[in-house]
Amino acid sequence: MRVILGLLLGLAVAQPALAGAWAREKGQVFLSFGSSLMLPDGSKTLTSEDPSVYIEYGLTGRLTVGLDYHRDDPGSQHTGFVFARFPLGNPTQRDKFAASFALGGRVDDLSLIDPLIQGGLSWGRGLDNGWLAVDASATRSSTDPTFRPKVDLTWGSNLKDDWTSLVQLQIGRGLDDTTYTKIQPAIIYNVNDTARISLGSTKALSDDSESTLKLDLWLTF
Repeated sequence: MRVILGLLLGLAVAQPALAGAWAREKGQVFLSFGSSLMLPDGSKTLTSEDPSVYIEYGLTGRLTVGLDYHRDDPGSQHTGFVFARFPLGNPTQRDKFAASFALGGRVDDLSLIDPLIQGGLSWGRGLDNGWLAVDASATRSSTDPTFRPKVDLTWGSNLKDDWTSLVQLQIGRGLDDTTYTKIQPAIIYNVNDTARISLGSTKALSDDSESTLKLDLWLTF
């Protein structure tokens, strides 16, 4: 149990864990996986992506590659991407910018595969005691010419005694062509230099009024 908890506690105090503007160091691996602890009956995909796996690897000092996968609640669709991300401008400046490109697919409950393409831009700024980030992307499928945008606005704050708080606002366009908005606050505890655990909540501000709790494991090595 202590090993599991240790693994579950890992990566947001030193720098943003999932903020795309920061490149991974060469040879560094970041791994995140999690699942919802509570799912209300009848909740929609706007509130939950369950389970999820996210991997980043610093291929070079300026190129980060990775994998992003999740299964949409209630499990009828699986979506995955392989991606590459690289910094724009001077990576040593306070305001950091990056661009990303991803190829992937969505599999429905009939095992039909819909190829996907995605492009993204990120901005981030380190603060005296935290960070701010904006990650924007647009996804297009081979069967639908519509680009579906998504924007994540993140504010992270380093608290004392190895604790970090994080609030993220997500706005995007769903598969049903409606705009969704949801907020995701989380508290993160740092166990050591390798592992942290994130306990968060997802609250839909449009369409779905239910909330979920989610536990995530973050590892850096």
